[in-house]
Amino acid sequence: MSLFSAEPIVELQNADIYQGTRMVLSDVSFSITKDEFVFLIGRTGSGKSSLLKTLYADLWLESGKGQVAGFELHQIKPSQVPFLRRKIGIVFQDFQLFFDRSVEENLEFVLRATGWKDSSSIKNRISEVLMQVGLGTLPKKMPHQLSGGEQQRVVIARAMLNEPQILLADEPTGNLDPEVGEQIMEVFQTINTAGTAILMATHNYDFLKKYPTRVLKCEAASVVEM
Repeated sequence: MSLFSAEPIVELQNADIYQGTRMVLSDVSFSITKDEFVFLIGRTGSGKSSLLKTLYADLWLESGKGQVAGFELHQIKPSQVPFLRRKIGIVFQDFQLFFDRSVEENLEFVLRATGWKDSSSIKNRISEVLMQVGLGTLPKKMPHQLSGGEQQRVVIARAMLNEPQILLADEPTGNLDPEVGEQIMEVFQTINTAGTAILMATHNYDFLKKYPTRVLKCEAASVVEM
């Protein structure tokens, strides 16, 4: 088992990260293994979002090598991208929920879109992830009936539906007040403790003090380990 857990879930080797034709990060090399929690910091425009987008194949890896959840980013075909994204969870700062559907319907949509067919299995999985993020009593609520923090918990639950190997979170507390941000951070901690790796881009330097862990910094077109 120890051999297995040492296998990196994310690995970049001498990767150049581009946004369009502009190179934003060069010669990036790092790896993240199962169970790790890693913060990604850096100024606005330093390449954090571009790095995350490359990891979930929204941006192509132009040069160097990359591997995420067993998929080779430098060789991935467009037809494989949905399968990569089933192995990872993605949490954005803006919630991107369907506001005309209940919490339960938002989650059911994702499960059916990723191949789940059995209604009782769908219902059970939705219950599990809502319990995991502390929203077990709210499946019938509409998004507009929830607070910002509750909406973000739904987004995290949605990202967890297919039991991802890693969660990629881009400023997940950026639109929330500090107290609610702390609560969301606790949810991420719980998920990580249960065995899911997390790479979280954040501007919140209080988190770095309160939750000492690995930190990667985007700076001067490179990624450095703090």
